[in-house]
Amino acid sequence: MSYRLSEDAAIALLDPSSGDVGGTTLATGYVSMANFERAMAYVELGTWNGSDDLDHCRIEQATDSSGTSMKELTTDASGGNYDTDSPIDADGNFVIIEIRAEDLDTDNGFDHIRFVVGEDGNSGTDDLGGFLVRYGAAYRRKELTGAASSGAQVYVDPNT
Repeated sequence: MSYRLSEDAAIALLDPSSGDVGGTTLATGYVSMANFERAMAYVELGTWNGSDDLDHCRIEQATDSSGTSMKELTTDASGGNYDTDSPIDADGNFVIIEIRAEDLDTDNGFDHIRFVVGEDGNSGTDDLGGFLVRYGAAYRRKELTGAASSGAQVYVDPNT
């Protein structure tokens, strides 16, 4: 029996087509945590203007995929979970945020999350890449991130 991470985890990307994040925020779509134990968000700065900082880096929770009743699960503020008094601000710097499903306010119906990053200033080029991975699937199965589609969503395994 072979173990494939793609049968236990699902990935959501920050919008890669946006280019320069300066003066704006990027976010994944809201995804359900209903059948996952944990999630990890990762962002890494690419070409980054030295006078700018990553001002926003958090996970938000909501009651559905449209963001109803959104509130922060992790914070990005002075003294927050992502402390904006010591932000990342150079090429190659990264942030990893890890949460458990039990961290969500499930008593009040919060079972969706999204990953948000941003830079308030716009002094030059501020490129980054990032993703959100939900893992520990309650129901492992093939093609958990999405159904395979030739030329669009491709799973590669050298043994098949």
